[in-house]
Amino acid sequence: MTHSAALPFILKRSHDVIGVSITSTHETVHGLLRLDGDRVHVQWRVARETDHVGWQIRTDHEVEPVREAVIPLGAIAGATVRWSWRWPPGPCIVLTAADLRAFEEVAGAAGLSLDHPAELTLRLRRADRALGNEFAGELELALAGRALAAAEGKPLLATPPTPHADA
Repeated sequence: MTHSAALPFILKRSHDVIGVSITSTHETVHGLLRLDGDRVHVQWRVARETDHVGWQIRTDHEVEPVREAVIPLGAIAGATVRWSWRWPPGPCIVLTAADLRAFEEVAGAAGLSLDHPAELTLRLRRADRALGNEFAGELELALAGRALAAAEGKPLLATPPTPHADA
């Protein structure tokens, strides 16, 4: 059985520099988690607004192209929806890695920041909390299916089989 589900997420980051002039940078990361068979796709786009206040006052706007990282399901240990008390409080989905290299492509200066290399924590809109629970359940079901197939000695397919053209 092929599992598929999608879940939007949003992250907000800001950075201020105060000196002779003041520079405030606010980033909004809009993203999508997508379970597709034996892979989890993480897609995101960063929108950046930089305010410069000094001899002149200006605001620069920038939207980066969409980035994507594909994580094999075997590199993920589980998923859960938790409540975050960081301001503003709200729901988060937390993907836990089975391998510390699982989120390497997602993390870093060009990607999303991680508090722990084995956890990918993504903020959800309050309205998407139920969708987050559904996504986590689908992911857990896919992981259980992989574990069952491995226990039965069945091969684990990386992608669903394609139907034959002559069938």
